[in-house]
Amino acid sequence: MKQRTLVLLVLLGLPLVASAQFFNNFTDLSGDVLDTPAGRTLLQVYGALNAGYLNKVEDNTLFEGAINGMLESLEDPYTSYATPEQAAQEVENRSGSFEGIGAVLQPRNPSEGTIVEVINVYEGSPAAEAGVRVGDIFVEIDGKNVRDATTDEIVSQVRGPAGTEVRLGLRRPGRAQPVRLTVTRGSIDIVDVKSTLLPQNVGYVSISSFANERVFDQLDAALTSVREQGASALILDLRNNGGGLLDQGIRVADEFLSEGDIVFQRARGVTQRLAEADPAAFDLPMVVLVNRNSASASEIVAGALQDNGRAEVVGEKTFGKGVGQSVISLPNGGQLVYLSFEWLTPDRRSINEKGILPDIVVDDTLVSEVLALEGQGAKRGQKIEILVDGKKLGNAQIDAEGNFTFVQAFDVPQDSAVQGEALVNLEGDPALRAAFDEVLAVSARAQQ
Repeated sequence: MKQRTLVLLVLLGLPLVASAQFFNNFTDLSGDVLDTPAGRTLLQVYGALNAGYLNKVEDNTLFEGAINGMLESLEDPYTSYATPEQAAQEVENRSGSFEGIGAVLQPRNPSEGTIVEVINVYEGSPAAEAGVRVGDIFVEIDGKNVRDATTDEIVSQVRGPAGTEVRLGLRRPGRAQPVRLTVTRGSIDIVDVKSTLLPQNVGYVSISSFANERVFDQLDAALTSVREQGASALILDLRNNGGGLLDQGIRVADEFLSEGDIVFQRARGVTQRLAEADPAAFDLPMVVLVNRNSASASEIVAGALQDNGRAEVVGEKTFGKGVGQSVISLPNGGQLVYLSFEWLTPDRRSINEKGILPDIVVDDTLVSEVLALEGQGAKRGQKIEILVDGKKLGNAQIDAEGNFTFVQAFDVPQDSAVQGEALVNLEGDPALRAAFDEVLAVSARAQQ
C-alpha cells in the first residue's frame, strides 16, 4: 500500500499546487490585465457601477457576477464557482457527516431545483423524532416563506449547529394547512454504501455517491457484513452514482483487484499512470451494475474492473464523464472548480462523452421519470386537473397571474430509513434480476 499512498498524495495535492501557482503569479497576472483593453474595460465598468449606480451595490455582488460571467463564457458544465456558503456545505458533505435534521430532500421540479420534498427520514434522527414524514414539502423555515426556494437554499437553512432548533412549516398530503414542527438539530452521518444478502447467497452492495471521504471504509464494512452472512458472489450496484472523489473511486476499484492498472490521467497531452492495484483483494465472483446516470468515479471503477477482466458490467451505457476537476480555495471562502484533466481506463480508453459499454446491455426501467407541465391563461380560482391515460395525477396550482406548473415524479425507488440497509426487489427490477442471473452464472463457471 505504500505505492498507492504516494500516488494518491500526488493526486490530492493537485489543487494545492494549482492554488499556490495561481497566487505566486497573481502580481504578474494583474499587470497583464491592465495591459489589455478588455482588462481595463472590466475595471472601468466596476468603477462606474461602484461609484455611480443609482442604488448601492455590494462589491461581493459585482465580483461574483464577474466570476460567474467568466465561467459561463467557457460553456463548460464541469467548471463552476461555489460561494463561501456552498463551499462550506460541500466540505461538510465530503467529511462524511454534518449537523442537521437527518432527512433526505429532493426537488419535485428538477429543472429549477424547487418544490423541495422529503424523500427519506432516517430512523432515530431529529427529523423522525419531531414527526417529519416522507412526502412533506417545505413551505416555511423559521417563519420565512421557502415555497420557491431551491434544494440548496433549504439545506443551507435547515443545517446548523447540533442542539439548536429550526422551525419548519411543511405541506403534507391530506392536510389543508401546513404542519408546523420544531426540530432540534443533531449530528448526522452520511452513509453512501448499502448492503443486503439476496437469495442463493448473493451479496448486494450499492454505492450511491463517491463524494464522501468515508465511502471506502463503508464499503469495507459492507463487504465484511455480506461475507459474514454467507455471500458467495457479489453484485456491486453503481446505478445513479454520479461520482465524487477520485481517490475514493480508486480505492474502491483496488478493493476488488489484486493486480493491474486502475486509471490513467491525461493533462495537456501528458499521459501518466495514476494508480495500480495492491495485491490484497476481495475475491468473490462479481458483476457491476450501471445505468445511464453512472458517471465519473463510477465509470473509473466499472472501467477498471472490466478492462482487468475482474467483473462483467451489466446495465446501460454509462454517462460518459471522463474528465476531472481541480479545486482552488479562494480568499473569500469560496471555491473555483475547473476542468483540468481527462482520465483513461487501464486499456487507455477515453470514455468522455462515450461512456462505458456494458458486457450485457439491459434497460434500467427503475430510473425515475418526471412529468413537468406549465401553462398560462387560467383564471384565479379555476381548477385544473392533470390526467394521463384517464388517470388523475393531481391538480395544478394557479398563481395570481393565472400561470400554473405541475411536476410529478414516477416510480421513485423506495429507500430504507435504516442507514446502510439496502431495499431491493428482484422481481420488480429487471436490471438487477439480469445482474443476479449473470453473477450466478459467473459463480458456476468459477467452480468448474
